[in-house]
Amino acid sequence: MYRLSIIIDEIYLKYLAPAKKLGLTLNLDFPDTTIKVEDGERIKNDVEKSVRKMVDKSYKGDITIAVRKGKIVITDTGTVLSKAACALISNDYISVKSRVGFGTEVTISF
Repeated sequence: MYRLSIIIDEIYLKYLAPAKKLGLTLNLDFPDTTIKVEDGERIKNDVEKSVRKMVDKSYKGDITIAVRKGKIVITDTGTVLSKAACALISNDYISVKSRVGFGTEVTISF
């Protein structure tokens, strides 16, 4: 078992300075730091890949990493993806939605 708060915090701290340098705000919303997960490596890879892409592609706004009821939700207010791109990124564990005016939301199930 892996403690999810350690995984998320490591990724948050890794991308905090690069996001700030680009003029982005990186937020963390993690109300329950006691959550443990079995597939920590997969989750770490999925979250880091999503945050890295958002930091690299976003040109403005906020990126938020939130943990809610068995899911990690990463939102980016500054990036919009096509339906085809969302479908390519989505899989059994990851759901991607994007809308003009709202940005992109990546939901990772654990």
